[in-house]
Amino acid sequence: MLTVNEAKNIGIRACIEKIGLEFCKQHADNATSGFSEEDGYVNCFVGVNDKPAKQYNISEVNKLVLTSGEKWPYAARCNVSLINGNVEFYELRRPN
Repeated sequence: MLTVNEAKNIGIRACIEKIGLEFCKQHADNATSGFSEEDGYVNCFVGVNDKPAKQYNISEVNKLVLTSGEKWPYAARCNVSLINGNVEFYELRRPN
């Protein structure tokens, strides 16, 4: 049996490798990862954008700006079993 943290590390690493380790390193300043636990699995996500991040001028914005609407052209999602650490991918996006 794995801990949530162990499963998260396995899943995030697997997603990075699926997208491409060197590519993810190259664009690390415009990438994100996340995870959640549900029904004996840890769901992991890595998203990478190879375009420059949109710059917000905070002095011109009168409300909170969240980037949850960010589109990640390169993305991978997987589930990691807490029982045995098996990784199952269910999404992979890579343009071209």
